[in-house]
Amino acid sequence: MHRRQFLAGAGAALAALGLPLAARAATSPTDRKFVFVFNPGGWDPTRVFAPEFSNPNVSMEAGAARATVSGIPIVDHPARPSVRAFFEAFGSQSLVLNGVMVRSIAHEICSMIMMTGSSSGLSPDWPAILGYADRSRTTLPSLVLGGPSYPGDLGVAVARTGNNGQLEALLSGSALDMSDVAVREISRPAENVIDRYLQRRAAARALGTKSELEAALTGDLSAAMDEVMDLKDLRYTMDFSTDGTLTQQAQVAAQALSLGVSRTVTLAHGNGGAAFGWDTHADNDNGQSPLFEDLFSGLLSLMAALQGTPGTSAPTLADETTVVVLSEMGRTPLLNEVLGKDHWPYNSMFIAGAGVNGSQTLGSTDGSLIANPIDLKTGRPDPAGTILGCEHVGLALLKIGGVDPGTVLPGVDALDALVRG
Repeated sequence: MHRRQFLAGAGAALAALGLPLAARAATSPTDRKFVFVFNPGGWDPTRVFAPEFSNPNVSMEAGAARATVSGIPIVDHPARPSVRAFFEAFGSQSLVLNGVMVRSIAHEICSMIMMTGSSSGLSPDWPAILGYADRSRTTLPSLVLGGPSYPGDLGVAVARTGNNGQLEALLSGSALDMSDVAVREISRPAENVIDRYLQRRAAARALGTKSELEAALTGDLSAAMDEVMDLKDLRYTMDFSTDGTLTQQAQVAAQALSLGVSRTVTLAHGNGGAAFGWDTHADNDNGQSPLFEDLFSGLLSLMAALQGTPGTSAPTLADETTVVVLSEMGRTPLLNEVLGKDHWPYNSMFIAGAGVNGSQTLGSTDGSLIANPIDLKTGRPDPAGTILGCEHVGLALLKIGGVDPGTVLPGVDALDALVRG
């Protein structure tokens, strides 16, 4: 029995005991898992997260109303019942952030900044950093089912499944059928012999005296071969392919986390995961509203999957998983001449689950929908404070996951108000 199978079985046994939460051991930050749900194109925060009904400089939606659910102010609309349903069920462990500055209005740059806190193109993203910190215990530390990925120099910890199921095809062997030239498949016993030989050779190359660079490269090669063998063991245990819907991606994510295959999983939502599905330069409300309803319906499925799946350090994944939901930018306050909204560098996002200081909204904007400064310790408005940036949020996520923020962005403060003490 593999370690991940043993841990999953142990988690299921604890859940079966029905122990009250107070009797369960608290999850260590280093045992926490993460699901990132990326919504490409730039959503409109004033359709869910920022109820600006009293602001004459913001075009609000007809039929919408302000509501407070589980202590969180939201924009309520009869066409989006899943939004209210989500916050009714999970608002106590959810935190909304408004006025997050992205510092750009270009899709690619904003995506990079939201995920890494930098526009350099060289910095690894938050999922990669968190996954890399747990690389010794997971086969695919940071699994990307969809959405952007910026591995930086931590590529050894990141794996994409591919939009057309390429990873699953490689594991099952069906990738051979994709060739235009007939490929002769070897027998399974012969394949196993070759695999074991390559694994031993890679381990041997990693031994001995060599330069620092060679040691790093051969060590990564040996680790990669071990991971290949682990992945092959999973051929009959899980399927990495999805149909692109958030509900299906959620099922794969829950299985990967529960089996100890991955620590972080990145999903994509909006227009089947296609790039810029939320980019509503025209007919904003008829574009954004169904996307938000579908998103929150999928998030309800994700949370249900986490609640119903054994964890590795706690009875269920819900006890040990943090869910981060974001888009790369916001949208302008006012509708344009074609009833759309254009790119805006002030954004909203929300985080739910383990380690989150829930039932609240942090950050705010002024009458022009420009961010107000806040105190990063308390999250409350402070004229002498800091404009909330993606880097402050990302560093707080690292703290939730037991990674020292000072080793990633020295001199930059984390949004401590996000982290449950």
